[in-house]
Amino acid sequence: MEVATVSCDTNSSAPRCSPSGHCSLRPVVFNNPPIQSPVAGGTDLVPTRILPPAFKPGGCSVPVRQRVPCAHPGVAGGLCWNRGCCVDPKTSSCYYPMDECSADGHFVFAVPANISSTPLNPESLTVDGKRSCKPIISNKNVAIFKFSVTKCGTRSYRIGETTVFLAEVHSAVRTYTTHYGVITRDHQVKIMVECRYSKPYSGPGKGWASTGFMVKSSSLPSLVRGQGLFGVQLRIAEDETFSSFLSVHHQPLRVLLGKPVYLEVRLISPKPEATLLVHYCVAYPRSAKSALVLLYEGCPNPLDSENVSVLYNASQPQNRHQRRFKVKAFQFMDLADNKYLNEEIYFMCSTEVCMSSETPCKTTCFDRKP
Repeated sequence: MEVATVSCDTNSSAPRCSPSGHCSLRPVVFNNPPIQSPVAGGTDLVPTRILPPAFKPGGCSVPVRQRVPCAHPGVAGGLCWNRGCCVDPKTSSCYYPMDECSADGHFVFAVPANISSTPLNPESLTVDGKRSCKPIISNKNVAIFKFSVTKCGTRSYRIGETTVFLAEVHSAVRTYTTHYGVITRDHQVKIMVECRYSKPYSGPGKGWASTGFMVKSSSLPSLVRGQGLFGVQLRIAEDETFSSFLSVHHQPLRVLLGKPVYLEVRLISPKPEATLLVHYCVAYPRSAKSALVLLYEGCPNPLDSENVSVLYNASQPQNRHQRRFKVKAFQFMDLADNKYLNEEIYFMCSTEVCMSSETPCKTTCFDRKP
């Protein structure tokens, strides 16, 4: 992801707004990273270039037939922008940006038919298996979803000052009844959609939002295999030596409660200047009815730090390309009757690859003792 600074000059190229709130948009001035060249008055010279009038942010480049209305036709452009939505300069229509968490608290994203290497019919997709939560636009090529971050079976939890919403999109599995049993030829594809609202968060639309996609299937889509600078893998070690790991297709690991489980997050093809940052790690049952925060910002959850440990090796410096920690085995309980929830437990980590040559890489508990 590239970070750009956008500003409006105070000359004639700036937007002009009337007292009624109607604005005449001008080309946007794109500021590259500032060059430290002091001039009179203490300011810095910043190289600028005028973007073409047809320029649109990535999230707004949505085909007309796939646009999701954000407001009624004819709404003022300023009001549309304030909602975090896009404006078509030709038709003045107001629509949601795609593949983003909206400012008013909605998942808005597209699922193309080729997202998985297995055949997928976008028209068969639903949210978390709920038939009422279907795409609002669907055809054989793409499915467009829009639903509230608090509905359609979404799960939410707080990590520090960030609120995370998770939802799963499932493809339908068609069954065939024969004389000898019931079979299917459909491979179910699961797509996890994540929305993060950071501080300050006091309700939908009150905080910054971003979205992420993770395909949960036995085979990764060809697009992921063919592109990308780094690969990050989460795996379980057989013991505290981390010399051998369980295979990807290993049967569910069975561990007595209270016994340690050793996990490692690593860069598959690391570069010397790269540092792997772990934003957070969570554990959740198959139904996703609960979630346990294990790590936050590279450190154990302060509310459960006695049962989650970041590993250190006194004789060797920490490897910036791999992060290891252990968790005492636990069991989720049913919220209604406090009985054991007999479901498989999954681990998931949100990571970032930081390049020290481009930006300072923050120190975490993996690099020093808290």
